[in-house]
Amino acid sequence: MEAGKQHSPNIKDVAKKAGVSVATVSAVINRNRFVSDELTRRVLEAIEELNYIPNRVARGLKKKRTFIIAYIIPDITNPIFAEVVRGIQDVMEKVSYSVSLYNSYFSDKKLFRNLAAVLESKPDGIILSAWHSPEVEKAVSLIQESGTPLVIAHSPRNMENIDSILVDDEEGAYDAVNTLIKWEHKHIVSLGVENSTTSSLRERGYRKALLEKRGIVEEDLIFRAKSFSSKSAFDKIQELDNSDPNFTAIFAHSDSLAVGAIEALQEMGLRVPENVSVMGFDGAYAFCTVPKITTMVIPNYEIGNKVAEILLERINLPHSGSVIKEEIKPHLVVQKSTRCLDKD
Repeated sequence: MEAGKQHSPNIKDVAKKAGVSVATVSAVINRNRFVSDELTRRVLEAIEELNYIPNRVARGLKKKRTFIIAYIIPDITNPIFAEVVRGIQDVMEKVSYSVSLYNSYFSDKKLFRNLAAVLESKPDGIILSAWHSPEVEKAVSLIQESGTPLVIAHSPRNMENIDSILVDDEEGAYDAVNTLIKWEHKHIVSLGVENSTTSSLRERGYRKALLEKRGIVEEDLIFRAKSFSSKSAFDKIQELDNSDPNFTAIFAHSDSLAVGAIEALQEMGLRVPENVSVMGFDGAYAFCTVPKITTMVIPNYEIGNKVAEILLERINLPHSGSVIKEEIKPHLVVQKSTRCLDKD
């Protein structure tokens, strides 16, 4: 080696520093056999300390892989998916995988255009977040026919025999409305979205909580906007009678709907939370509004971690284990858009 030329760390250096065999380091990097949590931790720490970068090209040629996975998302501007991406990348980078993003804009046509590009690039696996439609089901079938490992994050949720990490929308909504009831809100508006499976599940949780605690659901307080946009929520809430409102709280099925509801209420001369409490769902915009929104926060980073871990397992051990279906429960974060009426 030339004088002054720095030695680039190799897999043997990692094995020596971690105190394990080269085979164990290889197994941690490729995830093709079980390695204990303790040995995995030591190997990953050694990789980080040595700044070891596996030769992806050589590995790819040897294993006939690209070391790229594709993530198809419906809306790149939505903070929900930004957190999922971060969770995916943090897992994939540890094993020198790249993540290619494809934005479908909630369009069936763009979804198929993206899918054509994805399948042509032959990624080692695909993660999909999409909506519910016959065209999405066709896209899923095409992926399955290609033999490419597939994991679903968030939705669609009606896919059989496909690994999926979903959100427990019904129980999350149930917990949200139960909280409002506990805070002595008797008349609670449900602000959802028409023709949405996600919103339907959240409305089901809303109904379940009211029936259990109040014994009645006020159908005239159930509103469905045209979309999840804040503009749609604004327009729908303005249909409410503000001269003598008989409601004290709004359960919005997303934070974007909550934002539109707050804007509409303020324009109607109603103060949040003094006159009306507003609760959101997802956590996407809860921390960048005035007032900050009380919401059911979805752990999107954790969802990203989980789908990435599952996909790596399917890539390395294609026929291992049964189909994984898991629903992640959101958790309540109380902020400034709600108040407890029994404190008046």
